Amino acid sequence: MLKRLLRKRTARNTQHPLPFFNMLGDPNRADYRGVPTYVCPCGYDMFLIAAIFDGDTQEPGMYMLDGVCTHCGALVTVPCPADGPDPLENNDLQTL
Repeated sequence: MLKRLLRKRTARNTQHPLPFFNMLGDPNRADYRGVPTYVCPCGYDMFLIAAIFDGDTQEPGMYMLDGVCTHCGALVTVPCPADGPDPLENNDLQTL
């Protein structure tokens, strides 16, 4: 009986409400790492990253450059200050 209850419980909780969490273990997801990007090829500009916060300023003091798109789950390389400003912000398409 306990095995049956556990089986039902785990089967019911396999889907996360945020779709990209369901894709994190998928070995077939897209991998766009290598070139820093401000926008995922799917069109979304929000990424899941690992960061360490500075206790004094309460801002990210360090972050990993590997990110995951929160919409499609693709692996991307997020930009850092050395990459310069977002070229799409100023319509400067020649720097792409």
